[in-house]
Amino acid sequence: MRDIVKLSLFLMLVAGVAGAGLSYVNDLTSPLIEKQIRQQKIDGFKEVYPEGDRVEDQSQRYLKEAHDPALREVNLAYRGGEPVGAIYAVETKGYAGPISLLAGFDIASNKLIAVKVLSQRETPGLGAKAQERQFQDRYRGKGLRETLEVTKNAPVRENQIEAITASTITSKAVTKGVNAARAHFLATFGPGKK
Repeated sequence: MRDIVKLSLFLMLVAGVAGAGLSYVNDLTSPLIEKQIRQQKIDGFKEVYPEGDRVEDQSQRYLKEAHDPALREVNLAYRGGEPVGAIYAVETKGYAGPISLLAGFDIASNKLIAVKVLSQRETPGLGAKAQERQFQDRYRGKGLRETLEVTKNAPVRENQIEAITASTITSKAVTKGVNAARAHFLATFGPGKK
């Protein structure tokens, strides 16, 4: 019985030291991780809307009313003091977890400029291909007249996006996020809105 008590106390001590060590390491690395995430987002802004001089978060202004819960942020890209593009931060549910992405739209042409998947937890070699340029380029330059839809075959209509092979759920999740941003963009910045 005495050995059990000693062993229990020893294990509690080890667990306490390990927990304190993990907490300390977390405190050291958290600011670095947050800085890296912010930089990744800024780099993503430049990828999805490279024509802007600066980007400002306008979520407080444009996400006040009821909106699709997938929309996380609305950022405006400015050139010469005038808003020229909108960059949406969106998060949807993929096959294995959340998928965070940016979608950039041009206000003058009413086109989808680009999509950038920032993070995902999809299956390596399958859904994880959503972060590859080859998949993201399928959205580049799409018009906004019709809702985007996923197809398993080569697209025959302008609003179709070819799914990643064996990853239709992931492809649909990304497209759902882009469509949420598309709908908000058209309602807020579409023809006759700004």
